[in-house]
Amino acid sequence: MKEELLKGLTEEQIAKVKACKNSDEVLKFAKEEGIELTDEQLEAVSGGVCTASMPKCPRCGSNAFVTEEYQGGSYHYCCTQCQEYWSERWAS
Repeated sequence: MKEELLKGLTEEQIAKVKACKNSDEVLKFAKEEGIELTDEQLEAVSGGVCTASMPKCPRCGSNAFVTEEYQGGSYHYCCTQCQEYWSERWAS
């Protein structure tokens, strides 16, 4: 996350945000701390992508994943939460 997006947070909160492994953890932290994120911060955390349309892990339901490769019209993913591997075919 860009440094300017952390303005207004305490040093302790900044350290906790930087320790988050993915956007789900950042959003959970913000909710727990009662931190209101601006639209710019939310976009930076989510990567500017609507997560409702993103694939979800078939094992744990998380949308925190790494795209392993694109091959033959299918995307291959690895969940960063539970390390489940799965593939999905996407229409172009």
